[in-house]
Amino acid sequence: ADTGAAPIANNSEGFIFGKIMKGAKAWSPETPYLYRAEVTIYGNGFPLHRVSKKFGFRTVELRQRDGIYVNGVKMKFKGVNRHCFRPETGRTLSQKQSIEDVLLIKEMNMNAVRTAHYPPDTHFLDACDSLGLFVMDELAGWHGHYDTPTGKKLLEEMIAQDGNHPSVILWANGNEGGHNRQLDKLIEDFDMQDRPVLHPWENFN
Repeated sequence: ADTGAAPIANNSEGFIFGKIMKGAKAWSPETPYLYRAEVTIYGNGFPLHRVSKKFGFRTVELRQRDGIYVNGVKMKFKGVNRHCFRPETGRTLSQKQSIEDVLLIKEMNMNAVRTAHYPPDTHFLDACDSLGLFVMDELAGWHGHYDTPTGKKLLEEMIAQDGNHPSVILWANGNEGGHNRQLDKLIEDFDMQDRPVLHPWENFN
């Protein structure tokens, strides 16, 4: 629904705008409700740049020694690891292939996917958003973990790119190759939603 223009305030790090949406529906795999935000920058009365993004409303909470709650409901995850790969096209995937993968996972009565071992194409997360699939988005490494300067740069880029997808409910720091614990706090700093951070193959969160 079109909610009209909202006032924008300028601060030292960019622009912030806020608008109360009454009666917003919560996103979940069973009801993947999405909304669209469109931002246009004008200069001298003319549009200079326009960005349109879909997003959803949902909450994510980690309750230690209990579980993960989405929209106040305890979740049981059934899922798989997914590499961005097809025999016909290698590492280059299309939007159609992303949709096929999400539908295949859901057809297997699963509700979650881990992006092993790197952030996926944006069109894969778009498919997870619209079709309803939980995502663990992963920053891994290669036969080890990233050092802190490299990991910080990649984390900042990953969270900036993927952070508004409602399907992304968990961040994974590292894989079986190891984890750089100095990056855990940085994920918390970059992610305005404070989503839980996991260390795959390790008893952490």
